[in-house]
Order: sequence, then structure tokens, then C-alpha cells
Amino acid sequence: MARSITPAELYAEIDEGRCPYVLDVRNQDEYATWQIEGTRPVPMRNVPIWVAVEESESLAQEIPDDTVVVCAHGNGSDLLIDVLKDEGREVRTLQGGTAAWAELLVARSIEGLPGGMVGYQIARPAKACLSYLIGVPGHGCIVVDPARFPQTYLDLAARHEMSIVHVLDTHIHADHISGGPAMAAELGVPYHVPVEDSGAQTPFANEPLDDGAILDLGAASIEVLAIKAPGHTPGSTCIHIPGHLVLTGDTVFVRGLGRPDLTGKASELATELFHTIHDRLAPLDRATRVMPAHWTLMEEIGDDGMVATTLGAIFEADIMSVGDMERFIEEIVSTLPSAPDFYDTIRLVNAGQAATAEEIETLEIGKNQCAASTSM
Repeated sequence: MARSITPAELYAEIDEGRCPYVLDVRNQDEYATWQIEGTRPVPMRNVPIWVAVEESESLAQEIPDDTVVVCAHGNGSDLLIDVLKDEGREVRTLQGGTAAWAELLVARSIEGLPGGMVGYQIARPAKACLSYLIGVPGHGCIVVDPARFPQTYLDLAARHEMSIVHVLDTHIHADHISGGPAMAAELGVPYHVPVEDSGAQTPFANEPLDDGAILDLGAASIEVLAIKAPGHTPGSTCIHIPGHLVLTGDTVFVRGLGRPDLTGKASELATELFHTIHDRLAPLDRATRVMPAHWTLMEEIGDDGMVATTLGAIFEADIMSVGDMERFIEEIVSTLPSAPDFYDTIRLVNAGQAATAEEIETLEIGKNQCAASTSM
């Protein structure tokens, strides 16, 4: 039996229901912040490494063979698999630990796009974040809400002989560090982020998208539009392929709406969110697929591994049919959970404030908390 498993291999085992058990040997506070998560539940237990070593005899009797032992960087789990082997239990270690898991990106093809187009939803399981690459083979493509690890996007574009011609963020993110400015600068292509979020003065080149702006992919028959959709943030923008798909960023999720309080203007942005729903999204074709920038619950992941729904399904939720603005605002604002303190720092970094690699790794610990608690 292999003594180790890569993050991609572990994700695939979880996805296929083949992972028997995960033993997480990080400190209890680290485990409480976030755990390994795939597309389906997997039996899991937290036993700090020093306890696991001291109680290895009884622990070996309580876990199955092929258990995946997880620590922060792989060192502690390497030690423990030898200890458990002496007790007659064959287990594996996650290569690179949760630090490597945090960088895992999983791409799935988006079916049913207009003729000639290809697209991918790219999941980052550690953050429950979603990004996208959509384009026309042999022509151009766009990257939307990219993680800070560019190779997956570059490889997907190269697979279809596409050039990345636009990189954009639907808003200034508060839960993770964007790879957008760096990717655009490296490729020498335009970067777009709403100026209402970033501020007029940024240390990187920015070409904000106007409402209704067309993103040119080099194929005249394909129309990709920007739709201003404030509510989660002042400048939140959706990307719309009419009659087919809308990338909603953090404005609308499969279950829930984007929280409007992360810029300190909850009631004001809840008002904007009301108008976005009723004036900007409601008139669109209800068969349009909705793909957001996050998921919150595992139940939002479909059997095909995709996080998606339709506008029709979205508008079946009670909160979406509330026509009274004051009631809508009250229902949204009164249900908001507390946001992590470091979200303000992440927003500043995404607007251009410098941060070291160590600071960025610390800031990105934990699953996103960008959704309002109102269920849909």
C-alpha cells in the first residue's frame, strides 16, 4: 500500500466514495477552523499528534486500514504512520498536509454552453471557492475570480489553444487573496475589478467594466456581458452569457444570498441587493444557469460535482419573492452571522496592500463565510 496520497488523489477518492477515513492530527483549534472536505461526507476524527502517538495502540484498533492521516505540512503524519504500522495498522499520509490541500484546484467542464464555447468551473475545496475559465477554442478566453495559483488556468487555456484575454474579479473578495492582478500583469492582458470596491487608486492596472460591457473573445458570434449587481459589495458584477449562464460572484449562491455587511454598510447594500434581484436578475431567462463564486454546504454540490442551479430555482426561494424592501432588508440584516476580523485585511490586500507569503497563507486559513444565513 502506498504510504502517501496527493491532495488531488484524496479529493478523487472522496468524490468516488473510496476514502475510508480521515484522521486529522492538527491542534484542536486548527481543526475547528476548517477540515478536509470534498463532494461527499467522509468519516473523520481529530486527535492531536501528541495524543495520537501516546495512544497509538488503542487508536490503531479504532481506525481502518488506508486511513489518511492529515497534519499541517506532512511532517507529523509521516511520523505517525510509522508508529501505527508498528501497531499493525497500515495508513497513509497526505502529502504536504493541509498547506498543500489549500492549493488544490479541481476543474470540471461546464456543459451546454453556446456552440463553439468551452468552460470550466474550478473548485478550491479548502476555501469552498469557485472560479471560472470560459472561451472559444482557437480564440480567446476569460478567467473569472481566479485563485492565486495560475497554472490550472494556463493549462486549461493551452488545452484548447486559447489565449487568456481578460482576467476579472466580480468584486473585491474578503475571504481569499485573488490571483487576478498578478495573472493579468504576467500575461499582459486587462484586469477588471469594480472601482467601487477597489478605490480609484490601486498599485495595479485596472480597467473596471461598465454595466453592459462586452468582453471580446475574438469570435463575433459569442456575447459575454457584464451586469452590475451591487449588494454583496458596492461594485459587484455578474458575467452573463445571455440565455445560457450567469456567473453571480457572491451576489447569489445556490442556497442563500451574499452578505451585505463586509464593507460596513449592511442596510445600504441590502437595499442595493433588493434592487439587483428585482431589477437586474428577475427579468433574465429563468432557465439561465447560475454559477456562483462559493458554496457553503456540501448539499449545494450536485451529483456531477458542479455547484450550479437555475434562476428559476433561485426565484422559488421565499426571500427572493419578498416585494417589500423594508421586510427584505430586515430579513437579510437580522440573520447575519459575525464576519471574521481578518476579512477587512484580505479586502485591503486585494485592493493592493502588500502582504508577505506567510501573511497570505495565514489570512486564507478557513472556509469562506460570505453568505448571509438566510437559506434558500
